[in-house]
Amino acid sequence: MARLITLTLVLAAICPAVMAANGMTLNIAAININAWTLQGIHFALSDPSIKPQQLTLSIAQLSLPKPYDDLNLVNIHCPTFTWQNQTLSCPQGRATLRSKRWQSPSANFSLLIGKQHSAFTVSDLHLAGGTLSITANKQDTQWQAKIIAHGVDIALFQKALPLPQIKIKSGRSHFQLTASGWQSTIEKFALKANLLDLTAQSPDGRLATEAVDLSTELSAHNRAGLWQWQSHTAINKGGLYSEPIYLEANGLGLALTAQGSWRSGDNILPIDTFSFQHKGLAVNGSALLDYNEKLKLAAATVSLHSDDLQALSALYLAPIFTQTPLAGISLTGSLNADVSIVQNTLSRLTATINKLAVHDSAGRISLNGGMGTINWADDETFTLPSKFAWQKLQIYALPIGAARLTFLGRASHFNLLEQTQLTFLGGNIVIRQFAWHAKQQQDPDIYFAGSVNKVSLEQVSKALNWTPLSGIISGTIPRIEYHKQTLSLGGDLNIQVFDGNIKLTKLASADLFTDYPKFYSDLEITNLDLQQLTSTFKFGGMTGRLSGFVRQLVLENWHPISFYAWLGTPDDDDSSHRISQKAVKNIASIGGGGAFDILSRSVLSLFETFGYDKLGIGCYLHNGVCQLTGVEAKAEGFAIITGGGLPRISVIGYNPQVDWNVLMERLNRISTSDEAIVK
Repeated sequence: MARLITLTLVLAAICPAVMAANGMTLNIAAININAWTLQGIHFALSDPSIKPQQLTLSIAQLSLPKPYDDLNLVNIHCPTFTWQNQTLSCPQGRATLRSKRWQSPSANFSLLIGKQHSAFTVSDLHLAGGTLSITANKQDTQWQAKIIAHGVDIALFQKALPLPQIKIKSGRSHFQLTASGWQSTIEKFALKANLLDLTAQSPDGRLATEAVDLSTELSAHNRAGLWQWQSHTAINKGGLYSEPIYLEANGLGLALTAQGSWRSGDNILPIDTFSFQHKGLAVNGSALLDYNEKLKLAAATVSLHSDDLQALSALYLAPIFTQTPLAGISLTGSLNADVSIVQNTLSRLTATINKLAVHDSAGRISLNGGMGTINWADDETFTLPSKFAWQKLQIYALPIGAARLTFLGRASHFNLLEQTQLTFLGGNIVIRQFAWHAKQQQDPDIYFAGSVNKVSLEQVSKALNWTPLSGIISGTIPRIEYHKQTLSLGGDLNIQVFDGNIKLTKLASADLFTDYPKFYSDLEITNLDLQQLTSTFKFGGMTGRLSGFVRQLVLENWHPISFYAWLGTPDDDDSSHRISQKAVKNIASIGGGGAFDILSRSVLSLFETFGYDKLGIGCYLHNGVCQLTGVEAKAEGFAIITGGGLPRISVIGYNPQVDWNVLMERLNRISTSDEAIVK
């Protein structure tokens, strides 16, 4: 103290001072001690007659050296202090902390400024509803700093220190930040933080948290400008939304660990390793982030493992599938996958799947016992094949037996490598060739070649809940192509039904995957057994044969737009021709006629069946109107049935033009009523 009094007297001789009988004050404009700048210094000595004398120090502002130069201490008051051996010490005082963005209320303060060693402490700072303490010291050119915060309101803190790209609604934080370095360089720092009940979101709403409890640790070491860092973050409570995925963290153990390097001034952030864990899902890998203009995944190698695809599907896939054709699809089984990404784009994939089951709430697809390895690369020279097998597959109501596929996937292509046979409803479908080529902003090109062999029409009709049919479907399909939204069939598809044959040719489609698909085809109908046909559809008994055609058929959204059709007795049919009274009335209803010849009309109610020579009806559909024709023209109309044998029957149609919708109503009335209505 004696030295300080001596110094005070010396300063008094050269600085403005005020002397009074009961004390002395001394004012100094500024002092610089080892880059610590003191401004507005005020010394006050109490009444010299009182022992011991009380010497107090006030400092208007203390500017700190680098790296603390963003902070200033103002309104410093030290009731006791020492200044000796070139060291200024204020063990206990009060001060206000101020930065470029905010200023604290007055807080406890201590200060030590020496030639080799300097330090300061500010404690019990009130900041954003919480408390904050700062401790810093410097030894020669080395320095350390520590900040400890408790109960800080994050929303209020954001107003003081704005955080970019996020809007915080509520939450509190406890954190501890330590840093050390040399001169103005940071060599090490470590952050431990707990965020409680954090509710926040990004300005675009694509990232948000709801009442999240989060703990995080981040540490880094600077070696010649290269930062080596590591972090660990765990979310223990609350909801996390990253468009379109929403995760409830409660009890699910969501954790992310990462480490990497970063060089100051670079726009690249290498992540050497990272690990993500969440409810049976484990993701590990490395990545390279590019934030030159906006954040971009420049490269990544990722390994994914899940023994619970059901949870993975519900949490991660279902939100992605929403508003897509895959909505309602869920998975079970296990998965191991290795993925490579370049410039935000998938470049390579290997995925091994076991015990896969696919479920669809819309009933479109079901798969069980799936297993295999899928290989793909965005490389036209890639040659590693993929293999996938299943025990049971169902598409809508159509079941397909166990099968195995070997194929090659590369770039935008998918090609079947081996002929595959699919067991299907008593027969099989053989796929000899299949190719799929994706195109940007266009429908893919698809190519198929194969055959359908002895598929049971009875099982098909049962599966599709149709009227039971008997027969088989067979045919060779040398080519089916889908190109520029047009589907075309090369070859014929034969359906053997009712002891006859229906041949499908010239099949084509346009706008297949739009709301209004169009289909084009020709059909040839040969020697159908009328007894089997009419008994199946409860039309009324008939015997004989039926042949005909449907040419230039055009369907839009599955509704006929135009065609030319004929169904009638073949010229070479020598089988018995009999027709029941019910069938007569139904045919008359279709033709809109109901006129019988004189003999027929007189005996119609006396017999159950009648003989006929020929029957036939044709329709040319155009602009919603069906132009009807019959076996032969009549002065009063057209003959649908011409009589033959005894008792014989003839049916004449009087209305050659019928609205298509009216005709469909007549057919529907026949199929839903046991009593035919003759008009």
